[in-house]
Amino acid sequence: MSGAELLLSLAGVVTMMLLSVIAYFLKLLIDDTRQLSTEVAKLKELFYRLEAEQALLKNVMQRTRSPPSRK
Repeated sequence: MSGAELLLSLAGVVTMMLLSVIAYFLKLLIDDTRQLSTEVAKLKELFYRLEAEQALLKNVMQRTRSPPSRK
């Protein structure tokens, strides 16, 4: 094998390794994005529940508040 062929083979191996690393990190990024999307959906649901509970508590407190005394 000549020096040029060896150099091209080495360049091909390095390129393959770099592409493999990029593909691995891209897969991790996609997985994290999907997980983040799921967590955002859960947070939205929790937000709506808390908002409804806050409105209910506000309503209950307004109904149970004693009227101001007149002097």
